[in-house]
Amino acid sequence: MNRIKLLARWSFIRSRQSRFFLAGLHEKILEILSFVVPGLLTIGVGIVIYEFGFKSFWGNHFFIDFWLEIILGLLSIAIGVRLVLESFIPKSRWARIFNIAGWLFLLFLTLYVLPTKAVLVNVDSNRFLFYKLLLYAGILLGFVTEASYSLHRIYSRTVNPGLLFIGSFVLLIFLGAFLLKLPNATNRSLSTLDALFTATSAVCVTGLIVVDTATHFTAFGQVIILLLIQLGGLGFMTFAGLLAYAVAGNASIKTQLAFKDIMSSQQINNIMFFVYQVVFVTLLFEGIGAVFIYFSLDDALFVRQRDKLFFSMFHAVSAFCNAGFSTYTNGLYESVIRFNYTLQMFLAVLIILGGMGFPIVFNLYRYTRIKLSNVYWRVTGNPKRAYFPSLISLNSRLALVVSIILLLIGFMAYLVFEQSATLLQHPTWGGKLVTSFFGSVTPRTAGFNTVDLTQMTLPTIMFYLLLMWIGASPGSTGGGIKTTTAGLAVLNMVAVIRGKERTDFFRSEISHQSVRRAFAIIMSSLLYIGFAVFVISINDSGKGLIAIAFEVFSAFSTVGLSLGITANLTLISKVMLMLTMFVGRVGMLTLLVAFIRQSKQLHYRYPKEEIAF
Repeated sequence: MNRIKLLARWSFIRSRQSRFFLAGLHEKILEILSFVVPGLLTIGVGIVIYEFGFKSFWGNHFFIDFWLEIILGLLSIAIGVRLVLESFIPKSRWARIFNIAGWLFLLFLTLYVLPTKAVLVNVDSNRFLFYKLLLYAGILLGFVTEASYSLHRIYSRTVNPGLLFIGSFVLLIFLGAFLLKLPNATNRSLSTLDALFTATSAVCVTGLIVVDTATHFTAFGQVIILLLIQLGGLGFMTFAGLLAYAVAGNASIKTQLAFKDIMSSQQINNIMFFVYQVVFVTLLFEGIGAVFIYFSLDDALFVRQRDKLFFSMFHAVSAFCNAGFSTYTNGLYESVIRFNYTLQMFLAVLIILGGMGFPIVFNLYRYTRIKLSNVYWRVTGNPKRAYFPSLISLNSRLALVVSIILLLIGFMAYLVFEQSATLLQHPTWGGKLVTSFFGSVTPRTAGFNTVDLTQMTLPTIMFYLLLMWIGASPGSTGGGIKTTTAGLAVLNMVAVIRGKERTDFFRSEISHQSVRRAFAIIMSSLLYIGFAVFVISINDSGKGLIAIAFEVFSAFSTVGLSLGITANLTLISKVMLMLTMFVGRVGMLTLLVAFIRQSKQLHYRYPKEEIAF
């Protein structure tokens, strides 16, 4: 009996040891594959860049296809093994969806590397080339997903969110400059400085250009610029973090705190769902905008339908992200679309939506949904009502009020001061009104021009400097000191003049910390703008103070409007403008806070004294 018990106990120990061994082996294989799969995808991305950047994609490249099949064969085996092993690990709903996508991608890879592919699809046919294009898109998406999963581990550590935010823009700028330097991206040679300037302008959604986007870049180069605008408008961290969250199925508190700062959100709860909403709403608005732009254009302007489609997509993304890039040499001032007022109105709406700020858009959507629900219940006789105190937040109210005031002031100023200047080209009152309205929208970080800016009167230029400096609302794709900052400064000034001890708005008291931060932003922005104007005036004094100041304000507020001096600036001035665009996009305070050690909480106070003014 004792012998039987000993044998049973020994068998139990051996089986337990076997389970531990298999579990350890399982983890070890997954750990190895976590390096193998990204490595193979990186090589695959290199092949994609080589074929698109150095070769003609539509040609027959035996050497590229040979090595591509080897890499994809190894990748199929690695992904298949990892998917099998990961199927035993409990996953969230998002992670399960990505697991299914992984199996589909594996099937796609397997079909490509099968020896029978020549029978299934003719190698030289457009059908196979389209199939290969989809495969390349899958490789790029897989690479981004793996990179995002790595970012998930970075988020989980104690890393300054400001450094992550700044670092993502620096990385994207250098990557964009490298891609724009590829031979197939340009029609003629592009210097490294001009590539860096263009990439910085696109990532920082500014729109200042040193080379003509329409003629200097090929369709491939324009697609790169479009992707840089999209990633830069929302922030590369937004897309990467969302994929990391989807793959991992969870987000640590540090990750949520990082995204709270990056997205300018007021709350931390369910922040990843807020990020998902931002991406979804952006793509939705851009898609709808592209459709309206497409139908507002004449088919005779384009040789092919795909050119018209690309124009619509490019300008919808550029408008919503407040970038101001155009595929026409003269922008919207091109003679063939200069008087297309319908197109201008669609772009103006996209610019306003993009510059409003996502927290405000979602706040207004929630307010509208609840009010419409109450109206519906009242009409149908349902006693049910939805009520939330302070449904529209104070931040949204202030941003909306300031935005409306600026739009009205800009509209009236343009209509009055440009009657004998740029508005002379528009004979009808409808054209004058649309041009004036667009002229009040575009300096709010958009950067599109429907008129010759060099012909504007000096009063209009002065109003443009003010509108550019204030910019868009917080949490948006635009730049500037933000509408809420300008509004707080005015409210505080009114409170001081009236002898009030506190600053309030819509029956709510504004915190002292918010007022301090607003004036810090204003002061730091003016100091930096003054320094940038000084540096550029040393090297390009012949350009004139007004033109230089206009250029710096435009770069700092990521607007992209220019009085025509950008391409003719010296090397130092271009570098200064690049730094100005970068500082304006990430924020002066964000930059300073990220690199300056923060003071600890002080448990003492010094005696208070009044300062004479």
